Amino acid sequence: MSSKLPTIPSDWFHQSFDALYPIIYAHRTVEAAKQESLFSIQETQLQPNDRVLDLCCGSGRHVAHLVNASSHVVGLDYSPHLLEIARQSLSDKASFLRADMRHQPFQGTFDVVMNYFTSFGYFQTEEENRQVVDNVCQALKPDGRFFIDYMNKNHAMDNLVKETRRIVEEFEILETRWIDEKKQRINKETVVLRDGKEINRSGESVQLYTQEEFTALLSGGCLAINAMYGNYGGESVGDDQPRMIAIGKKVR
Repeated sequence: MSSKLPTIPSDWFHQSFDALYPIIYAHRTVEAAKQESLFSIQETQLQPNDRVLDLCCGSGRHVAHLVNASSHVVGLDYSPHLLEIARQSLSDKASFLRADMRHQPFQGTFDVVMNYFTSFGYFQTEEENRQVVDNVCQALKPDGRFFIDYMNKNHAMDNLVKETRRIVEEFEILETRWIDEKKQRINKETVVLRDGKEINRSGESVQLYTQEEFTALLSGGCLAINAMYGNYGGESVGDDQPRMIAIGKKVR
C-alpha cells in the first residue's frame, strides 16, 4: 500500500455504495444485524402498529428484522444498488425509497426513526450534518422516538487499524485508514483487485464526534436523549466502547 494518503472527494457517498459494496462489507450480513435490530426494537419499545423509518437502510439487513416487530416499515437510502438488493428480498414486507438524507420528504409520518452504524456525518459542513438531525425530527410524529448509532471518536482514534488486506471470494480488498486531525474526520480508501488487477477504488469520510459533541448535535433541535449506550450489549458509553447509541424522543 502507498505511504501517500489519497484525497477523498467531498461527494464520496455518490460512488462508494455501488455494486461492490456488498463484497467489501460482506461481513455485515442480515444475521449479524439481528442483535442490533432486537436491541433497537427493545430500546424504542417498538409496537406492531408503529410506523418505522430505517434512515440509510442500505441493503435492508436491519429492515429484515424490523418487519417482524412492525407492519409499517420504510427503508430510505441513496444507493440504487443497495435498494435493489433490499427490494429483491423484502418488497412484500416493507417499502423502500431512494432519497438524500438531507432532503427526505417525510413530515410527522413516523413513530420511530432508526439510524444504524454511523450513517450520517458524511458531509463536509456541520450545517449539512445538522440538517440530517433536523430531518429526523421532521419525520417523527409528536413524541416519536429515535435510535441513532454513531462511532465513538476516542475509541476510533485509539484503535485505528491503518492498513488491512482481506480476501473475499475472488476479490482482494486493500484498505487504508487515517485521521484528518484538522477536520476531525476518519477517512478510508478501499482498493479492490481481481486476478491482481485493480477493478475499483473508493473512499469514505465521516465526521468524528466526542460524546459531548454528539449529544449537543442531537439535542440542539427538537430531540431529547433519554439514554446512551456504548455498544449493543447495553454498556455505558466510555473510551473503551466503540459506539455512541442514543435513544430518545421528539419533544417539540
